[in-house]
Amino acid sequence: MAACESVPNSDTMEQFELDGGGFLAYEYTAASALGVPIVFLNGILMNLRMWNAQVEAFSGAHPCLLHDFRGQLNSSKHLPSPLRLRTHVEDTLALLDYLHIGRCHIIGTSYGGEVGLLLAKAAPERIASLSVIASVSYSDELLQRQVKLWKDLASVDAGLLYDAVLSASYSGGFLDRHGDFLQTRRDSFQALPEGFLRAFESLCEAFLAFELPAAELASIDIPTLVVSAALDLLKPPRYSEHIAACMPNARHRSVEGAGHAVVVEQPKALRRILRAFIEK
Repeated sequence: MAACESVPNSDTMEQFELDGGGFLAYEYTAASALGVPIVFLNGILMNLRMWNAQVEAFSGAHPCLLHDFRGQLNSSKHLPSPLRLRTHVEDTLALLDYLHIGRCHIIGTSYGGEVGLLLAKAAPERIASLSVIASVSYSDELLQRQVKLWKDLASVDAGLLYDAVLSASYSGGFLDRHGDFLQTRRDSFQALPEGFLRAFESLCEAFLAFELPAAELASIDIPTLVVSAALDLLKPPRYSEHIAACMPNARHRSVEGAGHAVVVEQPKALRRILRAFIEK
């Protein structure tokens, strides 16, 4: 569902206060870019800084909006009970309204891609295009068990959670090259506040309750790019292939040699695919 990350530099982040309590941490790089804004939606254990490689590529031509979902690292841990993915849809639309963003391109990975699908279904008039990376529209028993394990580990030991997420999120080759560095981040992950872990449990519950049937996918007639990671163990390419086959205006691309955290593993290859799609 994406990589683990420690606390980033928050100097340029702003906060959007949500109706009913809580806030979203966001960053909007409008500057002089004149293109349709691009909105990036995080994986479950991501924070907005992990999109930096993509923002650098697009921000010259497009305003870019990044935010942490409610319950993620930099945003409020004030969560409804039960939390559902549609809460993130409502929050994102409220943030778009606040920033006077009409139509936009949506790029979401994993959990964020699933929110993106619901967003496109709820407000198609707001979406110029949708890019869904390493995401699903349903989950089989294996994926359900994996996420339930993560949820359980969050209440037992943050270090064990970190180990479990790493083993499912990255390809073997990436771990061979960067495993020592990733291991050094384990201590900082364990130092994250207790509220972060409790919120993560709620995010897991929201994912476990998510399903978008084929008939509902077929009703989303927005230009859509569905990207899979060839070595994804968590959400294998068959999930992306299913989404692309069900949606009337979707195309599927695969990133070779990448695991689930393709945003981290193959940012340049992903950037080429996204740019070719959006610029068309």
